[in-house]
Amino acid sequence: MQVIFDDIAPEYDRSGVTYFGPVGERLVALVGIVAGQTVLDVGTGRGAVLFPAARAVGKSGRVTGIDLSPAMVEAVQEEARGQGMRQIDAVVGEGQSPQFPPGAFDAITGGMSVHMLADIPAALRTYHRLLRRGGRLGLSAPATVDHPEPEVFGLRSIARFCAAHDSGSGIYPYAEAFGGPQQVRSDLLAAGFANVEVGEESAFITTASSDAFLRWTWTHGMRKLWERVSASERERVSRAITAEVNARSEHADHVVLRTPVMYITASRPEASDTGHTPT
Repeated sequence: MQVIFDDIAPEYDRSGVTYFGPVGERLVALVGIVAGQTVLDVGTGRGAVLFPAARAVGKSGRVTGIDLSPAMVEAVQEEARGQGMRQIDAVVGEGQSPQFPPGAFDAITGGMSVHMLADIPAALRTYHRLLRRGGRLGLSAPATVDHPEPEVFGLRSIARFCAAHDSGSGIYPYAEAFGGPQQVRSDLLAAGFANVEVGEESAFITTASSDAFLRWTWTHGMRKLWERVSASERERVSRAITAEVNARSEHADHVVLRTPVMYITASRPEASDTGHTPT
């Protein structure tokens, strides 16, 4: 997975498609990040959550982004320097068990990333430990659509091809992200969190044309699908996706695809940790 994200880092979320940015901004708003806070962003990518969080904390705060991909981290560092955002750090690191001191952060975010970890309950316990008392956690993930048919990014064609090529696991889950709302709520409470909120909202993928959308699918995690599709089959897959994009777009003159996103927020209690010690 690291190799894929290293390869796509230059184009990731930089291909003229609007999606990850607004989802990141919404997550920052839901968490309630404010000036002067310290924030950890898990699986930061090109900074869809990191940069809105940095704007929210201002020059008196600090935001650290971690990502497995050195190329992603380097790109974020360069962009932060270019924008003069000295409150941003970006380092190579994994989201399963980030190595920081206990109570180091006022908020921890994970946009479209934490649901892919191998042991989510263990990761949540780590995040609880890294938050100060009263600190906030915010996560987002693609909301799974199963009925009447599975969809990915609002499209049934992508879901079918992911299933056919076994590339959905870990990136576009057919089982619900985090095991579903009830499971993630249970895992968060078991980790010691309180004030757990799990909701679903519509997000929109917006771009100039179906061709631009298709190019975008090569620049993020869906690259995993394309690498499993044979060269002789790619034209057929491309035609099917393009046709559905044009048919399902909510605007005729440019592409607007509605797709659901799961947002999760929780907090570490101010006083006692709910009466038990997470294991």
